[in-house]
Amino acid sequence: MKLVLFCDYGLDDAAATVDALAHAAQDGYSEAVLVAAGGNVPPEVSLENAKKLAAHLPFATVPLTVVDTTQEAQPCEFLKTIHGGDGMGDLFTDADGFRSPVAPFAAWLADFEGEYDLLSLGPMTLVPRMLQRKTPRRFVFMGGNIAEQPNFHGYEFNHALSKEAFSAAVRMCAHTAVTMDTCRHPLLNIQNAPPAGDGLLGQIARRAREMTFVSGEKGCYLWDDIAVKALRHPDWFALEEKTDRDGNLLTVARYILNKPYGEIMEL
Repeated sequence: MKLVLFCDYGLDDAAATVDALAHAAQDGYSEAVLVAAGGNVPPEVSLENAKKLAAHLPFATVPLTVVDTTQEAQPCEFLKTIHGGDGMGDLFTDADGFRSPVAPFAAWLADFEGEYDLLSLGPMTLVPRMLQRKTPRRFVFMGGNIAEQPNFHGYEFNHALSKEAFSAAVRMCAHTAVTMDTCRHPLLNIQNAPPAGDGLLGQIARRAREMTFVSGEKGCYLWDDIAVKALRHPDWFALEEKTDRDGNLLTVARYILNKPYGEIMEL
């Protein structure tokens, strides 16, 4: 069983990747794929950030493949006030030690086989092509909003950057939508309660919090890591059918565990 993550490597994508990879073997995955997409950063920056993150993992994990999407047309914004000068909090200086294979997206997709779970943590630009190739066992994504105040041109950021792909993907197969409504739960806000611990996930979370004081955001949520929690711990969430402003029917996760993020971080 493979775990496939589509990530536009900003800070919350980094947090989510660390969380997912730290538990990948115990969750039953034999390998993981990091598809470095455009969104928070251009795809070439996302690719370098995926390599840097993989090179600095402080634990052993399942075999990794990094997928290069730089030859694919993708929308992006370089949100340096939110994600730092390199798009990933300027936490890592280089990718020294990176040894995983790198595959171009089109070639990797053409050869893809086997069962997999899909985490989409950035714009859905390339996701419909993945879903057309093979339906995942589980499809969890971070994106969209129902009632929460949108954060980018009237939409949630991931949705806004690729609205047609978002609508196509959510209509193609069953899913769990971790929307802004899911994430903006008071217990998941770490702005006034930075998580403790010396692990890499804690370092990334605290850097994300620091950046909210630069960007002026009200609250700090590890958006993409909440999607990892929804994949790994579905019992922490209730599912509700909701329709968004574009008429997309979403199966939205609602956090019900009643514990703060610092207690569920798991690293």
